[in-house]
Amino acid sequence: MSLSRDAPGMAGGRAIRPQNMAAFASLPSDTTGIVTFERYLWQAKIAIRSWLDVLTGTGSIAVVCEHVEDIAIVEADAFRFAQLKTRDKGSWSLAKVLESGHAIHRLAASYELARQAGIVELSKFEVWLEGPPSEQKATTDFFADPTCASAEIKKKIRAFGLSGSKITDFLRRLTIHCHLPARPSVDAVNIRFIGAIWPGHSMEQIERLYDSLLQTVTAAQSASASPLHVRAAMLAARSAPAAVDLWQPIASQALTLPQLRALCPPLAADTDQDLVARAAVGEATMLELKLVRAGASESTVRGALLARADADVAATLARASGIMTSEGEMALDARLLAAASSIAALAAATGTGVQRPAEYVYHTMMSNVANTAAVDPQGVLSRDHRLLVGHLCAVSDQCRYDWGAS
Repeated sequence: MSLSRDAPGMAGGRAIRPQNMAAFASLPSDTTGIVTFERYLWQAKIAIRSWLDVLTGTGSIAVVCEHVEDIAIVEADAFRFAQLKTRDKGSWSLAKVLESGHAIHRLAASYELARQAGIVELSKFEVWLEGPPSEQKATTDFFADPTCASAEIKKKIRAFGLSGSKITDFLRRLTIHCHLPARPSVDAVNIRFIGAIWPGHSMEQIERLYDSLLQTVTAAQSASASPLHVRAAMLAARSAPAAVDLWQPIASQALTLPQLRALCPPLAADTDQDLVARAAVGEATMLELKLVRAGASESTVRGALLARADADVAATLARASGIMTSEGEMALDARLLAAASSIAALAAATGTGVQRPAEYVYHTMMSNVANTAAVDPQGVLSRDHRLLVGHLCAVSDQCRYDWGAS
């Protein structure tokens, strides 16, 4: 039976008044769920930075969420298991991270799991802390060099299940990193990092990319794999960490380079061969990828696609009527390429539009109507400046122009 507005115990149809709303808002509430979610989201945002490192040549192959630890980073020659911890206020003390169930305890369990899987020699164990460390000497000494652990510290780690040479080896592989971006500032830090990778993109484009990356990471966090699958994946990855099929047991948790490439725009350093590979799988046309690589805005890309489409129609009609011969088209192409390359070179020399050369070249040719029309003295494309820029776009799609990106 559904409850109506006039059901017993209800307000009898009376409207909620401001004082009622104030009373409702002031009801005591357990905020544990909110705090937990904030910390969970903070971990996702930290994982984004690690995932982007896959693009920047740091040696990272992939980031795996909630796989043994909060995140596990697979590198060409190592597995890095990281415990991520947040703190509402105050600094981090040695006593805190050594508490039962806290960071060191959990990493000790991961050490044992890696040892059983036969990959401990390739493994590193890390504590990542939001905020500063305590200034107590015991804390600063241990955080700087865990191998200097006192007998009392080793006794506590022994209670976590490690003993003898295992403790020594674990401490040798342990590092502690403080001052990770705080929850209120982590978004700004990540957006700035993304902006540094794609300096030619607008804030709107960067923020949209960040949202897309965050959705992907949180989806990876929510996946799960059984301990047996975890062990199997770790054993398999020992022999060939980059093999795609070896990720299958934890594929839903893995954030890899191909996934990142598919979500992100081309890099300024991408070669034409890189773009061909992306175009081959249907991500976009070569023209779109080249323009984006060279910093073109979305509106510029849309305009270029429309101009190219109209130019293709005009060129087809010109060829059919005999106005555009093969020799005439080759000469027109050469003049267009020379003009566009000259504009790009001037931009590079003067620093004008250096971060977004495609924007500069495209709009210079579009706005300087007479100069662009002069590239077509025979009137092959009716000296129409927009059709001429569109034809340059078609030439670019043939891998013959890079829009000043190189």
